[in-house]
Amino acid sequence: MEKEIDYPSKKALLVEDNVMNVKLFSLLLKRVGIQYDIATDGEEALDLFNVNQYDIILTDINLPKLLGNEMAKIMRENTDTVKANTPIVALTASILTSEIESYLQSGIDEVLLKPFTEEKFKSILQKHLSK
Repeated sequence: MEKEIDYPSKKALLVEDNVMNVKLFSLLLKRVGIQYDIATDGEEALDLFNVNQYDIILTDINLPKLLGNEMAKIMRENTDTVKANTPIVALTASILTSEIESYLQSGIDEVLLKPFTEEKFKSILQKHLSK
């Protein structure tokens, strides 16, 4: 039997403007015990990022006010090196290699393609939170 992962001491920033996706990610994060804040646009996410410490950032790319990859670039320029190095995972339905490459160049650590399995989501959390 696979060991269940549980991260009660970890905190995530979920950046997602789609209500159904927020519900889905909330459920998945609760299942692994991660506390989280929700931002519905890139500017709100930057505000939360600047006043809180997160262990991981999960962001959609196509966000209102500031795209996810633009937001990641700004986060990477933060003078607090701990914050600047927070893992950022993009959540997108885009499968174009050129777009994925541009996301990675903007400072995003990994791209999780929608739709995805719960196992894939957990494996990405484990990869970035078990360091």
